[in-house]
Amino acid sequence: MNKRGFIDEIEKQTGYERSKCIIISDSLEDNFLFGQNNKIKTINTLKENLNIEDDEANHIYDITHTIIVNAIKDKIKHPFKS
Repeated sequence: MNKRGFIDEIEKQTGYERSKCIIISDSLEDNFLFGQNNKIKTINTLKENLNIEDDEANHIYDITHTIIVNAIKDKIKHPFKS
C-alpha cells in the first residue's frame, strides 16, 4: 500500500476530510507505530497536531494500526500481488 492508498483508507474508515487524513499520516510517519511507548508518543502527537481529545486520538491510532497490520498481512499472504 502506498501513501495515497493509506490516506484514502484513513479517509474511508474515519470519515474525516482529506486534509485531516494527511495530517494523521504525517503524524504517524514521525513515530514508529509498534510498541507501548511509541503508542503513547503517537497518540500525543495526534492530539497535538489535530487538537483532539485522548479518546479520539486513541481511536484514530487503533484504526491506523489495523490498516497497517492488515496491509502487512496481505503482503505476506500475496507477496507478488500489486
